[in-house]
Amino acid sequence: MTTSKDLIIEAREKFNLAIANKDAKAIRALLAPSYHIVTGRSDQSHGADEEARRWAGVFEADPTAVYVRTPREITVNEAWGLAEELGNWRGSYTVGKEAVKAAGVYSAKWQRTRNGEWVVQAEIFTTIEFDEACIPPEPIP
Repeated sequence: MTTSKDLIIEAREKFNLAIANKDAKAIRALLAPSYHIVTGRSDQSHGADEEARRWAGVFEADPTAVYVRTPREITVNEAWGLAEELGNWRGSYTVGKEAVKAAGVYSAKWQRTRNGEWVVQAEIFTTIEFDEACIPPEPIP
């Protein structure tokens, strides 16, 4: 029997594949309409459509960009159709003409739709490791 945890892992694999394939439309299909993200650089975006546009822009501006999220722990509240995913992420992209790498940790909140699919409601990424060429976030005033 396929569990909710299995379905979330499968959805995360689809998300990773969509990033690898530069497919913003496939990413959009995995997000709740009210999706919210805080990136590893502390940029924020709200809404699934906005996030799909953001990814499309990333793919167009930097065809080398790739990110992989690897779950460490998934905790499911079956009764409410909610889940938390904790994991590690790594990415590589180009700054100027220099290839750079960054990595860190993330937390994702998932919610089950009426038709039983799991979609990401929110994600928070924290950069822990980075190359010197990576651009840090602006300080909070």
